[in-house]
Amino acid sequence: MIEKICKKLQQFKNVQGEFPSKNLSISLDKLSLLALLKGQTHIFPAIYWQDKEQLKTVACLGAIEDIEAIPEAIGEARYYGGLAFQQQGEQWQNFPAIRFIRPALEFFEHDEQVTLICHFNGQYAIETTLALVNQLKPSSTLMDITTDVTKRSDIPNKALWAELVDLSIEYKALLPKVVLSRQTELLCKEEVNHCDLLFQWQKANPASFHFSFQFCKNSAFIGCSPERLFSRDKNKLQTEALAGTVNRGRNEREDNILLQSLLTDKKIDRENYLVQEFIIANLKSLKAEVFCDSPCVMQLQNVQHLCVPIQAQLNTNTTDAELLYRLHPTPAVGGTPKLPALQFINDNEPYLRGWYAGAVGHISEQKSDFSVAIRSALIEKNKIKLFAGAGIVTGSIADQEWQELDNKIHTILNIINTQDTL
Repeated sequence: MIEKICKKLQQFKNVQGEFPSKNLSISLDKLSLLALLKGQTHIFPAIYWQDKEQLKTVACLGAIEDIEAIPEAIGEARYYGGLAFQQQGEQWQNFPAIRFIRPALEFFEHDEQVTLICHFNGQYAIETTLALVNQLKPSSTLMDITTDVTKRSDIPNKALWAELVDLSIEYKALLPKVVLSRQTELLCKEEVNHCDLLFQWQKANPASFHFSFQFCKNSAFIGCSPERLFSRDKNKLQTEALAGTVNRGRNEREDNILLQSLLTDKKIDRENYLVQEFIIANLKSLKAEVFCDSPCVMQLQNVQHLCVPIQAQLNTNTTDAELLYRLHPTPAVGGTPKLPALQFINDNEPYLRGWYAGAVGHISEQKSDFSVAIRSALIEKNKIKLFAGAGIVTGSIADQEWQELDNKIHTILNIINTQDTL
């Protein structure tokens, strides 16, 4: 593979010169992109992205641009990155408020075909790309996680969580809904390979966005998120109000009873409606035509969510930056009204969310796709930090909401067999 890529790059250089202003596409034999990424422990940034429909899988290595702003993609440019939920703490030092990269090497899988796109912008040299290609190592086999977990700690703990729930309900006149969250840190005996963990996670919940962002050797932010922030195809936009959660049943009958409760429960309906209202109002403020579909239920391995798909026809001048600033964060991860809810979270949550509940995805001139970074984890050597949140409205009960947090991280707990070690 390396020999083929280098040959194509040399031929490209002969035609385009040392600093091409257009990309080079190279067809490759089929390979596992996550396994390829696992083998490259020495090249950063290293990014993995798979969309919710599993139509597009991407592995990116290196960068020809690395910017802390929302880019305007022109021509063949495509950028991968994200926006944080809130200000950063020490553990998020490589994940600033905004960070996007235009990759040097973008391995792209679509319709059972793999294409390598070598990105160029008129300033990045082919010799630099050749040097990067020659650093590539073989793919590494993806394996099951076998480490033991020796310690678990929750921030906030259960007692503080109950206090925060009660406090947020006291503010119900100003805050009809606020989303509180928890960080659960698992200390493992051995280092955890984030590619292995993501591989098992995506097998457990295939109908989700799967992503990994690694900007340095010692930390990676991964996720298996069911929630779309928005997907734009030219001027057509898809988004959704995803709010309201119940467990999966122990059998088909119980599963269906719980499913029906999602569609009829007044508390859940109110929680979801607040998200719908926010999305529709912000899209209409951008002069978009907005249409809501009928409510449906999104079923995952351990939980099921109430989902209302939303379609929009955008104004031709609407930018991805405007969409991100208007829609992120939605009341599904922050609350409503937006600013008072975010202020309550900043003032009261005992840890900083960083990119958890942020927006991650990619931007190009014709298409953009973003997930809300829930069901996510920060991996640091032998530490796994899991994140989960719950919408607090009038009628919320702290113990039930705490259980919902456990349900939302249950898949990862099962993967690493914490049940046997804690």
